[in-house]
Amino acid sequence: MNTISDKAQIGSNVKLGCNVVIGDNVIIGDNVSIGNNTVVNNCKLANNVSIEDHCTIGYGNATGWFSRETPTDKLVFDPLLVGGGSLIREGATIYVGGVIGENVRINHKVVIRENSKIGDSTSIGTMCDLEGNLTVGTYCSINSNVHLCSDTFIGDYVFMAPFTVTTNGNPMMYRRPLLYEKFGYEKGPRIESGCQIAVHVIILPKLIIGHESIIGANTLVTKDVEPLSIIIGSPGIKKGNVEELHRLPIEIRTKLGLV
Repeated sequence: MNTISDKAQIGSNVKLGCNVVIGDNVIIGDNVSIGNNTVVNNCKLANNVSIEDHCTIGYGNATGWFSRETPTDKLVFDPLLVGGGSLIREGATIYVGGVIGENVRINHKVVIRENSKIGDSTSIGTMCDLEGNLTVGTYCSINSNVHLCSDTFIGDYVFMAPFTVTTNGNPMMYRRPLLYEKFGYEKGPRIESGCQIAVHVIILPKLIIGHESIIGANTLVTKDVEPLSIIIGSPGIKKGNVEELHRLPIEIRTKLGLV
């Protein structure tokens, strides 16, 4: 039996599985499919979106963070927007306040927290954890079991292999007000367009990885990386420059202003 609010707006040719819950603040476009045991709240789904079983879309119980004081008032976010043609696989949870682009693929058991922006035609792999308040660009491939901390910025056409972690250092300052007064909120890293990040890479807070750089497997990135660099090791050091063969096609570089 499905539970559908009479305040929800539902388009034509919408297919619902069993035990679907659709809340008040929901707008669903045409040709949308929603699988069994899925809850949809606080969101707008564009045309041709497909959501599989056991998902929670527009999750709204954002309560703050243990590393900083939790606000006493309930946090308020804009509805989640999901672009046309996107696919959300079984078991995913996506919070309110975010924008999911068109033709995005969000795979099994992904968690994407509040205020996350995912660009068009990007893929987020199985069991990835996105902390929220972050940006992932267009045509990115974020593979399985990647952890992206809050305030991470990822440009366009970025490849990131499994078990990569970005950091913003918040636990280092947990319950230490003097450090907050001196340094403020720790920023996440910025990974510019066209970068390729191999498996088991850790990227420290505030760093900038220049466009089209390659970061080798098991590398610990501890300082800014110049564009077109090859970085390997723990700590990572520059081992060379990226050859033309491994750069983005010239037409994409021109579009992105990388020529």
